[in-house]
Amino acid sequence: MAAIDKTYVNRKELIEAIDWCRTVNVCTLDNGYKFIPLNFIYAYNDLDENYNPVNDQEEYILWNTPQWFDRWLWLNCPLDFVRERLKYQYDEDALKEFANYVYKDPNDNIQLGRQHYTFLKKPNFKWWKWYANNARRLNPYPGNCKQTTIEMVITLPGDKFDLTNELQYNHVVNRWYSDYGFMPVDRKDYIWQMYHKRIPTKKSIIRQLRKWYFPSGTIVNVRSIRLKIAWEILVK
Repeated sequence: MAAIDKTYVNRKELIEAIDWCRTVNVCTLDNGYKFIPLNFIYAYNDLDENYNPVNDQEEYILWNTPQWFDRWLWLNCPLDFVRERLKYQYDEDALKEFANYVYKDPNDNIQLGRQHYTFLKKPNFKWWKWYANNARRLNPYPGNCKQTTIEMVITLPGDKFDLTNELQYNHVVNRWYSDYGFMPVDRKDYIWQMYHKRIPTKKSIIRQLRKWYFPSGTIVNVRSIRLKIAWEILVK
């Protein structure tokens, strides 16, 4: 199953795709995520004020599509050349999976009861106290952030060395999804400084985790990229 691939078209097909995208305008996925299909075309083409291609070429890149957008196209796009391209990219079973997929909110299970958290590892207090007092002042996010960025990484139950077992975060809908799911994701980590004013403590980490639901056995790492100081939490 392909994850991301470019679609090449001629000028007539490009204009047809632009016209169709203008008719659908803003679209909403099952999880509430909004997007504009025309933006995928803008990413690879110079268009004038009337949405006509500026450059006259024999071949154009229509767009480079992630899997979640391919699924949406398969269910909604009537253009034959787009559908034929999807049939080339995906086998019959994958296209059936697109059609039969039913979205389930990862946080729906929160109402079943509060989760419990066991701290398997805590950072050295001396280092973390220094970090809390100095990190944001010396190197605040987002400017020159890599040295002192604090990231939260979620690993599902299973082989901790299996990178496909890590969830990815979508900040727009505040949800974590599988890397190979049918919902859009932003990145593999949750950057703490983007959403919180203070350096994480045990209490603040638990408060944040209670806003999400994770399967029992999930491992949560909250760590400094530079100093490798980590909280490691087991979700029960």
